[in-house]
Amino acid sequence: MKYCRSGRSQLVLAAVAVASAAQAGVWTANPVLGLTADFASNPSLAYLPDQEETHGALLLDSPTTYASDPYKLSILPSFRISNAQGYSSLDSDYEHLTTKGEFDGDRTVLSASAAVARDSSLYHDAVSTGLSNGSTGVRRDAVTADINWDRSLTELVDFDTDLNAIRVQYQGANIAGFFNDYKYASLAPTIGWKTTELNKWTFGLTGGIYDSLDGTTQSKNLNAQFGYTTQLNELWAVAATAGYSRADNKLSETQYVYELTPAGIELVAVPLNQASSQNGTVFSFNLTRQGTLFNTTLALSRQLSPTGFAYLSRQEIYEVTGSYQYSPRWTLNADVRWVQYQIPTLGSGATNEVSTGYYALSATWQWTQRWTVTIGATRVLERLANPFPGVSSNGAALSLSRKFDPVRF
Repeated sequence: MKYCRSGRSQLVLAAVAVASAAQAGVWTANPVLGLTADFASNPSLAYLPDQEETHGALLLDSPTTYASDPYKLSILPSFRISNAQGYSSLDSDYEHLTTKGEFDGDRTVLSASAAVARDSSLYHDAVSTGLSNGSTGVRRDAVTADINWDRSLTELVDFDTDLNAIRVQYQGANIAGFFNDYKYASLAPTIGWKTTELNKWTFGLTGGIYDSLDGTTQSKNLNAQFGYTTQLNELWAVAATAGYSRADNKLSETQYVYELTPAGIELVAVPLNQASSQNGTVFSFNLTRQGTLFNTTLALSRQLSPTGFAYLSRQEIYEVTGSYQYSPRWTLNADVRWVQYQIPTLGSGATNEVSTGYYALSATWQWTQRWTVTIGATRVLERLANPFPGVSSNGAALSLSRKFDPVRF
């Protein structure tokens, strides 16, 4: 698509401009080549029999960084070349390019990032939430940009603001009848106050505007949250936020109806404007343990998220993750996640509830200094509101990757 190609060109030009301005420092590339094989009994969580898929893919990554105080720059290309045809599969091709820049001052940190991506909607959902969404996979083209400014006002008080924008288009979205092309922009200023060396309070506001690209629907959201973080001891830390959120939804479309006029029966355009709202609490809670051998995280959250649905979607996520360094070469990982989200519908703002559970186990073996082998198994369960039955998918994956010597230039 035109915007995607334009986004790629802008990123390349930005990277070249920064590189030409750099007078010192070293560029370092760390190429990685991988092979992966995946099996899933029902990757799109469809209500149809015989949906199992097995695919293989070639993975190519080459994260490239530049560092010269006070500047840092990262260029992160990532590609997958799969034997899956089209974008209806979880294992289809993808192309990602991300650039990140950072300036560190005495009391200020300014960072910016931009990215373009083309992948499957199923792949994106699996990466962002660990789950698919029970819908047909289509090609997803996305352009994102983010600017963050963090300023230390005093030794105890700091101010942070984040500006984020995203534009997403789905190929064949209207045919699929499920996704809506959309754009979303948000601004989130936050002020923090350190009461002690280990404790910090925050207060933040977030405002955003979500628009479908065809102009049919719009959501304007605003939320306010208080937060608290503390380091309980050398191993355990807690971070929590809680607040209130409001989203005002608007539907604007034209319907065509037959009316009896003096000239006879005619097809007449009738404007339709409807409004609804989503109000409620939002929160997040993270309890983390960082040890030498064993790490774990308990995370709970409720938030309004931009999606391909008609409006913003309220999502609740409950997750426990853990990793254990069994030996110098073996690392074991586990992930248990439960997601409940709403699918807003047009008009009255009514929603359909979807609940999904995700369970994953994996093991990573550092075969040699450069070669790594990873094996994993997953199970996904999804249930829509009655009377629909639940659906599930079992999966397994095997991957082999090789890191090459860093390239400095």
